[in-house]
Amino acid sequence: MATAAKYANHRHYIREGWAREPKASFCRLAQLLATEPVAGFRRLLDVGCATGELVGYLKLQFPEVSFTGVDLFPELVEAAAEQLPEETFRQGSVLDLPAEFTGQFDVVTAMGCMSIFDENDLERFWDNLLRVVRPGGRVVVLAPLNEFGCDVVVRHRKRIDGGPVGAWESGWNTYSFDTITELLAGRGKTCTFERFSPELELARRADPVRTWTLHTPEGRHFTNGLKLIVDHYFISVTA
Repeated sequence: MATAAKYANHRHYIREGWAREPKASFCRLAQLLATEPVAGFRRLLDVGCATGELVGYLKLQFPEVSFTGVDLFPELVEAAAEQLPEETFRQGSVLDLPAEFTGQFDVVTAMGCMSIFDENDLERFWDNLLRVVRPGGRVVVLAPLNEFGCDVVVRHRKRIDGGPVGAWESGWNTYSFDTITELLAGRGKTCTFERFSPELELARRADPVRTWTLHTPEGRHFTNGLKLIVDHYFISVTA
């Protein structure tokens, strides 16, 4: 049985609902899938689907595609199924994707969840994504990465409004380009990296773990209450 990452910072997906406008990362992902199309693109799996917001957006862009979403938290899966009853949503972890998923998807996406997993589970994370994509398909992961050759594994706990301290959680691990490249090369795969740096001005929120925009002399970045400087990248792998 795979271990479960200690992550509980998910409740805002229920509380806030779907955004009025699609997230910039959703738009860029759709552009990547449209401009570099996968032949025979008919089935997509979204890992860490939350309430199905990404699936809902992609369905508008690719109406002929059937979508499946997987998320660890049952309340998120239930909300997704209510929003999109014509699509398939399953409760579960990327570390334990069902055997019947093997080789079944043309595209597999994982937006923002790779950083939850520490070094003990990173390989299993990638092994499962690569297992469920069909030969010739594509895996696209959005995650914070480090261009300086350093891997950073983070644990944090937080207080909000002076309340009691929470449990220790993961969620902001940052791996280097080299580590991801070598991990995939060991599985006979190559990858490309594209920095995701939209012209966004995200304001600071009450939850200190949520990101906001940080301007430095080197450019625009994201940060949070962990006092990290975060740059996200799309990692694309052809199976």
